[in-house]
Amino acid sequence: MKIIKELEKAVKELKKEKRFIYLIPEVRTNFVYGKENMKEIKDIAGVDGRITVVNNKPYPAGKIKFGASDHLARLLIEVRKYNKKYFSAINFKFDRKILKIIKKVAKERKIKIGMIDRKKEPERFKLKDKKSMPWKIAYLYKRYKEIPQIFYETAGLGKEPLFVILGENPREIISIIKEILRYL
Repeated sequence: MKIIKELEKAVKELKKEKRFIYLIPEVRTNFVYGKENMKEIKDIAGVDGRITVVNNKPYPAGKIKFGASDHLARLLIEVRKYNKKYFSAINFKFDRKILKIIKKVAKERKIKIGMIDRKKEPERFKLKDKKSMPWKIAYLYKRYKEIPQIFYETAGLGKEPLFVILGENPREIISIIKEILRYL
């Protein structure tokens, strides 16, 4: 299937980028690509077990398959309620050094960056598993009047701060990641 093949190709590209290990967060990285009419997690392909680090190299823990990602798949479904052009997403580590690099890359590419302030998240969403995602994406839209192609969220209780890059396809995301890695 085209979606699986394209995502596999993109993950192979990431495996070649040794410096990508510096972008892999504690929760590990996932990379997803969804069907045109995605509505459920099973409509979105991801890396089973996420992308981790093995022998100081990025390494997919499992195969690319539909339904492999929960968190990033739910994020993509929410994003598409506001912007149908995005079919793919990747998450990776947030820190100030990476933010500085991303600001430079975003300026060069004329990409908007957004921030989700987890301190503003209502308690009713914080305390329930899988209830934050609709709030986070609505927060972005309300704050920026669009969903920025690159955004990050601040740390929350038991939540690691992360970046997300959205793309029309995995190739677009890989292109942005490679640009970030040039400055890392």
